[in-house]
Amino acid sequence: MELSIQERLKDLRVERGLTLEQLAEKTHLSKSALGSYEGDNLKDISHYALIELAKFYDVTVDYLLGRSQIKNRLRLFNSPAP
Repeated sequence: MELSIQERLKDLRVERGLTLEQLAEKTHLSKSALGSYEGDNLKDISHYALIELAKFYDVTVDYLLGRSQIKNRLRLFNSPAP
């Protein structure tokens, strides 16, 4: 069974042991927006928010959107994440 974007976002946050409030502080996205992204009443996620969350979690936007099962971004020459 494929995970929805809401489930992927919540799973990534929970894996890191973060509350919505902590995630909001780290990403500079509002707690209410983050909660709606994870909730059943999903509102439109802006491109900016998608990119910021993908960067923060070190995953691809395609992974968040369910277009890819590959979670982590590929790195060239085993270079560390920016």
